[in-house]
Amino acid sequence: MRASVASVVVIVGCAAAPGDDAARPNDGMFQDFLDGKFDSAGHPLNARVTAAAALCGGAGEETEDGIVLGGACEGWLEGTAQRGELVVNVRVRVREMGEGERDVVTVKVMGDGVSVEDTITRERVREQDAWIDVAVAYWSDGEPRRIAIVPGDAEIEVAYVEVFPRRFRMALSPGSGVVRDEEMVTVEMAKDGVVERVEVDGVDVSERWRALDEAGRVTRTETTFRALFEVAIGELMPGRGEISQLRVRAGGEVARMELRRAPAPCVYEGDPAATPVLVTGFQPFPANGWHDNVSEVAVRALRPERLRGVRVMRVILPVEYDRAAAAVADAIARCAPRAVVSFGQGGGAIALEETAYNLKDTGEVAGGVPDNRGVIAAALPIDPAAPAERATSLPLAAIDRALRALGEHPRRSDDPGRYICNNVFFTATGLSGRAGFVHLPYTTRFDDAERARWGRVAEAIVAAVADGS
Repeated sequence: MRASVASVVVIVGCAAAPGDDAARPNDGMFQDFLDGKFDSAGHPLNARVTAAAALCGGAGEETEDGIVLGGACEGWLEGTAQRGELVVNVRVRVREMGEGERDVVTVKVMGDGVSVEDTITRERVREQDAWIDVAVAYWSDGEPRRIAIVPGDAEIEVAYVEVFPRRFRMALSPGSGVVRDEEMVTVEMAKDGVVERVEVDGVDVSERWRALDEAGRVTRTETTFRALFEVAIGELMPGRGEISQLRVRAGGEVARMELRRAPAPCVYEGDPAATPVLVTGFQPFPANGWHDNVSEVAVRALRPERLRGVRVMRVILPVEYDRAAAAVADAIARCAPRAVVSFGQGGGAIALEETAYNLKDTGEVAGGVPDNRGVIAAALPIDPAAPAERATSLPLAAIDRALRALGEHPRRSDDPGRYICNNVFFTATGLSGRAGFVHLPYTTRFDDAERARWGRVAEAIVAAVADGS
């Protein structure tokens, strides 16, 4: 092996259905997932928000908050690539109404086979010069749609248009990572939602949550569609350890985050003079996942003492958009690896991925697929300034030979999905001279023999990458 090559091996989690006869090795992704969760920051968590200035710039006068329409505003909607029942919500303010009984404003969503609209009449305007939401819903097949905002007998100001799945569930912020005790945990859910259970490292702390709520230490903020609960991390999790798992249940939904006091240390196992390799797995997912993640199993089962000329560092990543990729980027910066090999839970075969894509999207599932904290990404770039694709730079032929020597049957793949796996893959290839991704087959039962198998697979891949042949 060439000791001059430092490697990062990232074992990432993505779900897919089993089946060795699948047309592609990763067909059937996301069988463990339900749709409909959100994304958060004042808008529904997975909303695609278009500012009025971008949509209606030529239709009126720009203000500090939006556009005062001088006529109809019409344009293409962002976010309609999502499938399922979508809500198109327009944030408007009725600045002044006419004297007649005519309509105030009409919102229309139009496209092939789709035409839905809602009209706000004078009777529906409870308060002049106050912001209101005008929402229409339709069943999306993922095709482009146009919106028209037509003022009636009134002066209308538009702030933005947002598109999101109709079903409101739950999500957590700020996401996994290093956080201070004084920072806030935010739980977002439907407006009538209730936090049912809170766990810290598997221990039920729901009584503490309720006590803080009764004492006024939990802040509740309501908007038209949702409610946000905020509490200081130090108050909810006093005496937390260096790494703590927070899990929240509400309305049958579960979200989780991993909160750390400090970044993962660069601690390697094996020969101190050998090639350093960072081996990273993913937590179980969905957030209430019922089985282990094969990627984490492989990381835990890997035996550094069996790898000649290689030393390894193990880290388990959160199943979260951008957060997982950021953890890998941080490890590359602090621990000085020269290569990244990412593994994930895929379909019916070991898949050697050839291409990463600059896209976050799970539109193949109605409503989208949430990550473990509840965020859904719909047709969003990972990095708007980066290229559309990045190719693997791993020695796939050498990896193929090493796996076949074990009796495995890897296959090539040009589709790693557009979920967390691809997010990490794309980010790592932009930061390391040697980076790539390997999906491991979807597996739910792990006896000792099965765990040992995936440990040997991980060892073979680490060795092949470090050798560089």
